Amino acid sequence: MKNQPFDFHGSQFTIKVLSSESNDRYTVLDILHAANIGPAEHQHPAGPETFHIVEGDYAFFLNNKSIMAKAGDTVCVPTGALHRFVTGDKGGHAIVVSPPNLEFYFWEVSELLSKGDVSFEQESKIAKKYGQIFSDGSKHWK
Repeated sequence: MKNQPFDFHGSQFTIKVLSSESNDRYTVLDILHAANIGPAEHQHPAGPETFHIVEGDYAFFLNNKSIMAKAGDTVCVPTGALHRFVTGDKGGHAIVVSPPNLEFYFWEVSELLSKGDVSFEQESKIAKKYGQIFSDGSKHWK
């Protein structure tokens, strides 16, 4: 699982730090996002999330505010804050420090996606198990 790139909704995820390696405080992901995609609005009750943009442009929507981020920028999402993002026309590359156990959500969903479609309801259930709560299914990785 660690350091093995895998496909998640058309983007390449690599787990760099497992939650168990941080005493269950956080996980670190290296993500190459496809163009013009991002998750539905969601929150993380277990901790903050930080995005360091390596390449590309990202439009973040955080607590009903829009934040444009480009290479070199860092966006911090407070614990429990509703947020989502959409990548620009060329996609993007981000290093993401996420709340603990979120790597298992990405990994589990990617395994299911490799075998076929996964409904938003099914993905939401998996996400909730690992500490991510979606507010709705609109604009989810489309």
